[in-house]
Amino acid sequence: MRFHRVLATAGVVVALASVSACSSLPSGGSPQETGELLRSTLHCEKVDIATPPEVARVEAMGMKGINGGGECDEPADGGGDADFLTIEDMEAFQTAVKGDEDEQDDLMVGDDFAVDPGSDDQRRKLLDAGLLFLNCTPGFHAPEGKTADDAEVDGCSTTDYSKDLD
Repeated sequence: MRFHRVLATAGVVVALASVSACSSLPSGGSPQETGELLRSTLHCEKVDIATPPEVARVEAMGMKGINGGGECDEPADGGGDADFLTIEDMEAFQTAVKGDEDEQDDLMVGDDFAVDPGSDDQRRKLLDAGLLFLNCTPGFHAPEGKTADDAEVDGCSTTDYSKDLD
């Protein structure tokens, strides 16, 4: 399993923490159900679920409130694997990552999970499936025509806008 990608990009994956209190975000429920949601949305070749020791290593890197994760291998668009984490305590998880500003607006969240997509095509598909981007940039305001809702921790929001999405 190539879950090491999550471990290697901990700073990026940590920023997956935020989820809006909005009840319209999709819910994964468990690592397996989240993997199935990603499989149907991104058309993954397969989904690898993280083992308990892999999840423990991610937690040891500072990610709080997680209870699982995995990887959507070889999505149909060829944009690279998409890593995901399932989250049992969004507030604790988001609090742990609020200070990490790297690439937060490219990370996507559901109600109880977060995804690090591998391409703009994946980001668009995930937006269409109801996920939103996390943004903890100080003073962030979504441009006209885009939305932004308060996330679990002050200073972060979930939005359908990413400055990097072409």
